[in-house]
Amino acid sequence: MSGMRAYKFLSVQCGLKSLYERRLKIARLDELNDLFELVPFTFSDEGERWAVEQTRLELGKRYGIVCFSADWSNPVIWAHYSDKHRGVSLGFDIQDERTRPIKYVD
Repeated sequence: MSGMRAYKFLSVQCGLKSLYERRLKIARLDELNDLFELVPFTFSDEGERWAVEQTRLELGKRYGIVCFSADWSNPVIWAHYSDKHRGVSLGFDIQDERTRPIKYVD
């Protein structure tokens, strides 16, 4: 099996709970810490912005998201997602066919 290791950053309390329960929390879309998550562009038209927000709310009723990182050593990720450098990073081996790389653009 080929694959990659993906890392999940958590507070110590959530990390220990995840290990004990052998599960990860799936965040609802309306619980994400970035208000612009899944909204990759800006809307000057108020009607378009409202439609996108409503779509996100509707999707959030049915779907969630679990975010991972390919890098465990990035200090910015530790600061934002691991209780300000006091948390833990859990590593998971994931089969290649279950992953898709993210391409960021300017």
